[in-house]
Amino acid sequence: MALADDGIPQEIVDIYESGGWLPLASCSTSDPPQHTRVRGFLEKLFTAERVRAATPMIDEIAATLLEDLADKTEIEFVRDFAHPLPMMVIADLLGVPRSDIAQFKVWSDAIVEPFSMMASPERRVECARLVVEMQGYFAEMVAERRRRPRDDLISEAIAHRDSEGNAFSMQELMTIITIDLLASGNETTTAAIGSGMKLLIEEPAVVSEIVSDPALIPVLTEEVLRLESPAQGMFRRCAHAGTLAGVELAEGDLLNIRFGAANRDRDQFPDPDRIDLRRTKPGSHLAFGMGRHVCVGAALARQEITSAFNALLHRYDHFWLLPDHSAPAYQPSLFGRNLLALHMGWAPRSR
Repeated sequence: MALADDGIPQEIVDIYESGGWLPLASCSTSDPPQHTRVRGFLEKLFTAERVRAATPMIDEIAATLLEDLADKTEIEFVRDFAHPLPMMVIADLLGVPRSDIAQFKVWSDAIVEPFSMMASPERRVECARLVVEMQGYFAEMVAERRRRPRDDLISEAIAHRDSEGNAFSMQELMTIITIDLLASGNETTTAAIGSGMKLLIEEPAVVSEIVSDPALIPVLTEEVLRLESPAQGMFRRCAHAGTLAGVELAEGDLLNIRFGAANRDRDQFPDPDRIDLRRTKPGSHLAFGMGRHVCVGAALARQEITSAFNALLHRYDHFWLLPDHSAPAYQPSLFGRNLLALHMGWAPRSR
């Protein structure tokens, strides 16, 4: 459940307990032994080998989305490209119909928005109702997979047994499918692709450099992740008392670790506020966290961002903001950095 200054209202607890399952802490926010149990499963899903096997599918989705937009000179980039690409990828991996991804977006937003710590009480109640609706959808899918397993992540979650031979409970399955896989598998990647395009609009020289040398696109991916850090920070509790930068910390103190700030540290990244396609060790940022909580889906996210910009810069080499729209704005959030919309124009490359 998301943190809030007033805790979790009983009304929200009642919504979950009467109609669905109260979400557990996600893999990124839980501690052992639950963290170890869930991460042991998730790590197997996103190995480098499995991401390589999925890359042709990711490339095909990116190309298809752009083909569908080929007759447009003006688009809303988040809605038309940055959101559907990772959502279609995770939908395919989960084994759910692509035709349902519009509804998945509504549900995914309902999972993520309470973590912003800026949602109104009324919106938090609405989000709980939407998540219960989502749980009902996936509960039916779990029941069907129990009868007829498929080659998909839902079937793998059902079949998984931990080191002691225990299967996931239904409450655990709902948390893994809806939070760890669906929401975590698309929201931050959408944010990175959207913010990455905004950076290219702001730095057209970078576009020219990459068009001349497409091999630099993986470096662009790392610079976008560093500069925009879709997960700007995470809450952690102090395991031990200590002192940090002159501040006394007690065991159990709640901290907000700001990855976004660390990724612009001048001592680590010279000229930190701009894209540098020649940067030494471009992947040394903290956009995916570190230690035992490092993002298990990092390899998949990197490939989706790289595939997105490979496809985009293969077709287009000029991008601009539309003057009749307000400046790009971000979802208010203490946690994430998500563009609400990016109204832009683009021009095809001359062949």
